[in-house]
Amino acid sequence: MRRIRNTLLALFIGCCTPALVWVGAGSALYQSRRKLREVWAGVCRFDADCPMGFFCVNGRCVPEPEKAV
Repeated sequence: MRRIRNTLLALFIGCCTPALVWVGAGSALYQSRRKLREVWAGVCRFDADCPMGFFCVNGRCVPEPEKAV
């Protein structure tokens, strides 16, 4: 009886593992695409979200003004 239980448990784990990997990969892809979409749209929450030479103002990345020397 114990051997049957262990066999069924191994089959269950073997069948669920690929599904869990696909779910994890899909979730990571969704999150990375959402972040890329925000970057392309210039959406930011703080200055570190903007590329170099830009800073965050009201949720948008705007270029830094030229500084007079």
